[in-house]
Amino acid sequence: MGFTRSALGAGGFVISPLIVLAIGGKDGLAVLATLMLVASGISCWQHRREVVRELLNPLLAAAVVGTGLGAVALWALVHSGEAADVLHHMEYAVGGLTLFYTVLIALRGRIAKGGPDRLPRGWETFCAGTLVGVSQVVANSGSPMLTVFFVRFHQHKERFVAAQAFFLGAQNLLKLLPLVLLGLLHFGNLGTAVLLLPVLILGGWVGARAYHRLSENALFGVYIFALVAGCAASFILIYGRAEFYALF
Repeated sequence: MGFTRSALGAGGFVISPLIVLAIGGKDGLAVLATLMLVASGISCWQHRREVVRELLNPLLAAAVVGTGLGAVALWALVHSGEAADVLHHMEYAVGGLTLFYTVLIALRGRIAKGGPDRLPRGWETFCAGTLVGVSQVVANSGSPMLTVFFVRFHQHKERFVAAQAFFLGAQNLLKLLPLVLLGLLHFGNLGTAVLLLPVLILGGWVGARAYHRLSENALFGVYIFALVAGCAASFILIYGRAEFYALF
């Protein structure tokens, strides 16, 4: 995640199903949210001089609205049944959204065809950012939707990666509140996040170097490779995490 967040301004969509597969829905959601906040800080510092205000301003408003709507959706998810049912529902949400974003990224070329060659209007960016904000709260993923949205408008990575990074940073900070209020983020899983920080920071350093050295096609190749791993984990989550581990 550190690599993809620094190289592409995204990353949670890749790691989310892998983390949930490893430690479960509730802890996975909380641990990854904490790590994403740190990764966002690294990415924002890296791209601090590249921000396009016309893109960032509506995204910051969308971060507030999307996080609020996402908090309501997450509350409904947490109260959707018995404990075992809730875990299954969270796994389905993470797995299903990751598969959706895999298809979205794979079709980015077709989606970009015929798109307007201009900056998106403020309301267009706000709507896209709001949808991403909801997805980020529920499943710690959604950045591919925003990436493809900018690609649709023929924006190069130098134009949108910085705004996307700052948007995700603000949204990651805001979503800690509903996670704490719903009891998903606590000192127990916060310790797990702290242990993973060195790996995250190393990945961010490598991603920063790749951002300046690799072409857009190469970076999207990394994107697809990472999505394949996330896609495999997503199929397992939809099949059932407990059922999968029971096979061994």
